[in-house]
Amino acid sequence: MGDLVEMGGARKPEEEQEQQQPTQPEGGIRAFDQEGREVIVPREEWRTNVLPNMLRELWDNPEQSYLLILNSLNDGFVDEVAEAAEHLSLTDPIPARGACIWGIVLIQQGKLDEAQIALEVYTEKHGDDGSVLTNLAKVYAGKGETAKAEETLWRALEIEPNLDNGLGWYVAQEQEKGGEPAARAALERVAALPGSWRALLWLARPALAAGDLPAAIELYREALSRANKMVQELGLPAIPGDFLMQMSGDLGGAGYLAELVELTGPAFVPEMHGLPVGNNLIKANYDLQNYAAAAQIVAALDGFQRPEWRDALNFWRQELAKVQGGALGAPVSGEVQIGMLRIDGPIWLPMGSPAWSLFGGEQARGEVSVTFLGGTAETPKAGPEGIDVRLADIMGRMTRSLPLFLAEQVAMRTAVQGRAMLPWATGPQSGFVISSSAWSDEQTAAAVGGQTGAPGVDPTASTYAVSVHLDATVEPWTAELAFIRVADGVRIGEMFAEFPASAPEDGLPGLADEVVELLDAVAPGAAVVSPRYEVPADQAFSGYLLRLEQLLAVRCASMDATGQGAPANFLNGERDILDGELKMCNDLPMNVPARLLLVETMSALMRVKPEVVEEYRERVEKLMEEQPLAV
Repeated sequence: MGDLVEMGGARKPEEEQEQQQPTQPEGGIRAFDQEGREVIVPREEWRTNVLPNMLRELWDNPEQSYLLILNSLNDGFVDEVAEAAEHLSLTDPIPARGACIWGIVLIQQGKLDEAQIALEVYTEKHGDDGSVLTNLAKVYAGKGETAKAEETLWRALEIEPNLDNGLGWYVAQEQEKGGEPAARAALERVAALPGSWRALLWLARPALAAGDLPAAIELYREALSRANKMVQELGLPAIPGDFLMQMSGDLGGAGYLAELVELTGPAFVPEMHGLPVGNNLIKANYDLQNYAAAAQIVAALDGFQRPEWRDALNFWRQELAKVQGGALGAPVSGEVQIGMLRIDGPIWLPMGSPAWSLFGGEQARGEVSVTFLGGTAETPKAGPEGIDVRLADIMGRMTRSLPLFLAEQVAMRTAVQGRAMLPWATGPQSGFVISSSAWSDEQTAAAVGGQTGAPGVDPTASTYAVSVHLDATVEPWTAELAFIRVADGVRIGEMFAEFPASAPEDGLPGLADEVVELLDAVAPGAAVVSPRYEVPADQAFSGYLLRLEQLLAVRCASMDATGQGAPANFLNGERDILDGELKMCNDLPMNVPARLLLVETMSALMRVKPEVVEEYRERVEKLMEEQPLAV
């Protein structure tokens, strides 16, 4: 197997799943907290505690109250929202909306007479409304008054021919009476009504199915013309999202991607249509190899920080990272040079940083130093010969995060100078390097010994060097450490630790303890371990390792463009990185290393993606205000 060059950024969706393996209680309600973290609330807890509190909080907020009631009805909570729906019917500044939602609740409760009264009172007071009449028609149908229901439904369509439920019900009725010909005739009848566009979309479907693309395009163009006229007359911000969803979905399903982009793209407004329409456009552009256009949509949607969009957008970022620049997934041609990245002490606590005061000041160090050399791992599958470029994965990250963690532990818990060194490729494709072969003792000593190989002569020299190799051929994985005395290149010791790939907390903290104990023995000193240095434990430990490596990736992305730095497509998933660090800080609000990781990542990211940092500034400032760290 040859060497691998890895790109940096947020981990892949399948890696996230492998690491966290969340368990969701059956019968739960999915929600997001104020920090955008997904939570699953047991259904009974939601019904008895969460929903009543939310209804009270939104009691005098008609817009949000309506959305909460509607979503609750979709979740099957009818009786629980009845009082709020009745209140909304009396206070909603959009009377038709309030009347409809109250009528729907009464219908679902089986109170048809009360629903009829509520809806008829509206029409007497305000006149006919398409949505109100559609629900009134449902009341009549429920009471067996078929003719009256059909008459009322048609009146509703004459007023508002684009009501999805009303149109679907009308067409279904006609199809039941006369089959497909009757259904088509019903659509054509509605399509002839002033302002009708939804029926045209439905008529385009059979044209696509029959392979008659010109006929379908003609119908779509006419529908777009009518919808745009409606937008102008009513002063709406954009064409309705379900219009674009149906058109783009049908065209995409039929394989007409260029037509999808041509018709949908100009009407797409990210803040109005969001991911449902954006996802169709991203996929179409991606499949057409219009990668820049797809990336532009991903970036636009990213800016809204919608937690429920996070997984989908992360997926597309990863897919685009694989193809942008044409480098990923294929061997690199041309000369590639391998250099070394050096990180002294904790990556989140640079030497001379004022943040050392949080730990009682920067400690005095003795003359002994140790360097942890990473970037090697064995895998079950052999890769291609030569140098291959790919996105970072869980194994590649571990070849970097473990040396970073061990160097941090030495620097914070002993009087020894600790650092990490990691191979970095420069040339046609810069990035992290992973070799399948462990560093030999000679290579290890040469890599960290400076130009002369004599400690104390070259400032980059180390007293000891430790090669950190990962055996990922089988589960559990094994971390293999070889301790080399740099002065003579003699191996003086070895350590091994097994750990599950998805649970590094089951082996690696113990390995760090052994390393610290060994170095304390060979270089005793007066190191004082600050009580504020606390590594996240248990399941949070794997996330901590990930954040160490991601900070390194962000810093590499911000290196000067001198031929040694990272390419433009090196870093991906910047928002996922910040989301993860904010989550860790909120989960562990008093953990100083977690907080400094966030600060250092924001600082490094400011140099390459300042617009992303600005998106998160308010959330970070809120964290600092609500959970300040005492100096």
